[in-house]
Amino acid sequence: MTLSQIFARPFAAVAVFSALVLLSPDLSRAADMPASGAELRIGAAYHGYEGREAGTADVSVDALLPAFDLGKSFTSESFSLHPQLGLDANTQGKTSAAFAGFAAIVHLPARFKIEADLGGSINDGKTTSLDSGRAELGCNALFREALGLGYQLTKQLSVMAVAEHMSNANICQPNNGLTNFGIKLGYSF
Repeated sequence: MTLSQIFARPFAAVAVFSALVLLSPDLSRAADMPASGAELRIGAAYHGYEGREAGTADVSVDALLPAFDLGKSFTSESFSLHPQLGLDANTQGKTSAAFAGFAAIVHLPARFKIEADLGGSINDGKTTSLDSGRAELGCNALFREALGLGYQLTKQLSVMAVAEHMSNANICQPNNGLTNFGIKLGYSF
């Protein structure tokens, strides 16, 4: 099973769950959870799980811009869709990446939230490499998808565990990709 197949199942589950939340007025989010504002996050991640760059660390910074107004038929206090910009900077000279895309957030009862990100990234990694310590990514523009489980500590402060994967979907060869696992602290405006 490939990483793309592993990530496809949780994304489908988040999409189905999001639809259920949007259609169910009983699953409202906690009153003190921001739904559509901007958020700045900083975190750390284990870089390159099961790859050539495994065992290194990333510092990550990302920003969620204010959510889109999806209109009355799609608006819900439990769901928001944000443009997202970010950077994963490797602390040991391995692959770093800047990314952009969209973050879909489902606010759950008891201050929990689930986030699914989809977009693209540009990295400074090796497309091919004879260096056994560097990943072979095939190309420097990759797709990026991520899943997060978060908890709203206060109205402005949240914490989130995140798994992200970047790969080229077999557009370039090789298609080894990068998978990172981390934690982020967020501040909402």
